[in-house]
Amino acid sequence: PDGVILTLGGQTPLNLAGALAAAGVKILGTGVEAIDRAEDRDRCGALLAELDISYPRAGSAHDIDEAIATATEVGYPVMVRPSYVLGGRAMRVVYDDDGLRRYFEEARSVSGEHPVLIDQFLEDAVEFDVDAVCDGHDVLIGGIMQHIEEAGIHSGDSFAVLPPYKTTPEELAVMRSHTHRIALNLGVVGLMNIQFANYQGKIHVLEINPRASRTVPFLEKATGIDLARIATRCMLGITLADKEVREGSAGDRFFVKGPVFPFRRFPRTDHLLGPEMKSTGEVMGIGRDFGEAFARAHLSAGQGLPTTGAVFVSVNDNDKSDLLPIARDLSGMGYRMLATGGTARYLEKNGIAAAKVAKVGEGTPHIGQIIRAGEVQMVINTPLGKRSRFDESAIRREARALDIPCITTLSGGRAAVDGIRALRRGLNTVTSLQDLEPTDFFSCRRRNVKYPIFGSTSLSNSQNGTVRISVWVPALKEIVSARIRLPATKTSMPYR
Repeated sequence: PDGVILTLGGQTPLNLAGALAAAGVKILGTGVEAIDRAEDRDRCGALLAELDISYPRAGSAHDIDEAIATATEVGYPVMVRPSYVLGGRAMRVVYDDDGLRRYFEEARSVSGEHPVLIDQFLEDAVEFDVDAVCDGHDVLIGGIMQHIEEAGIHSGDSFAVLPPYKTTPEELAVMRSHTHRIALNLGVVGLMNIQFANYQGKIHVLEINPRASRTVPFLEKATGIDLARIATRCMLGITLADKEVREGSAGDRFFVKGPVFPFRRFPRTDHLLGPEMKSTGEVMGIGRDFGEAFARAHLSAGQGLPTTGAVFVSVNDNDKSDLLPIARDLSGMGYRMLATGGTARYLEKNGIAAAKVAKVGEGTPHIGQIIRAGEVQMVINTPLGKRSRFDESAIRREARALDIPCITTLSGGRAAVDGIRALRRGLNTVTSLQDLEPTDFFSCRRRNVKYPIFGSTSLSNSQNGTVRISVWVPALKEIVSARIRLPATKTSMPYR
């Protein structure tokens, strides 16, 4: 073979990079040095510091004493995770020295000879996923997806939306700039993924993955741009400029990626989402607005949103003010509001009727029994800190056991309100991916077959009544270019 591609197979091939290179195997695309600079926490931090790009305070440790010293310097809460892992394996959010001692040995056993990473945990931050292709000279942004859940929940377990629905053009521009600079300075040739977090109004880099991520197929379907094929050509020496590749677009639709969980098969586990991945699949919801796309994603994942009934809410003190518009919307739509003591008092004080219910173990009937009796149709529960995350696990477990939507972030609660509104309007149409782009038929000489054309289309260089048109043809997996003569009479051409 001419060489081996490592960056299209997840984390495992990256872990083999050093051994393959030492054995004399030619690595195509992103090389061992760039992979190590992205994966090694100290070297990655040095790169980001050199580029003046913000990232969470972080350190690493080989033993528990070093870990406690590092966590004290970084400041609790911290994210503890092994190096070179896939799926968030053995990752934990810890709030004190006791928690660190409890989880450190597990992380160290997974990390092997590499250090355990200890990062500042940006609680309540908004996370973004950016996928891009770099040829060593130019960078193509494949798409920017906004997570519905906050940072700290594994990207594979989070609902995510394309295009981002609640951010500013300035924040998007910062993420684009950071992606370009990181890719070029790192020496990426092929696909890469960067996870960003908007924390207290500032964009931070959470993670750099010098490989394809699980969101690439989703973006390809949403934009019509074959990122994997483009990346492969870059690895073979064909530049983005050579193929005149342009960034795709979601057009006039919203696309929501929804995770699929196996909780029905594991009913006694705590379903609180965190840094270790729990989902086993994902679905795509498409709509003309965010609410419709979110509702369709929930339905596709096998758990619809309720259009009537009762909603139980129990949130931490930091979230109470932000809960008000969500609770007000739900109450205004006719839902009966149930809440634990502190949340119920806060809602009543602000003019929202809420029935007080007992916490689990603090009376009868308590909220777990009420959920089990089928008297609750949706749960919004936002734990904060070590104690609440574990104390309220029974609420989440009871909800999941009955397939009741259990939302653990306020951003998810806001999304649910939008989805419910869309369900009440009605989801009366079904749209195929092929219908998302205007369809025309061009005669192609290859195999003398006509191919449907959709995807990104660009027109340029109009001369003497003719125009050069370049169109991505999925059936051929390549861009077809031709010069055509415009009709003498006015007509509409189906292109975006």
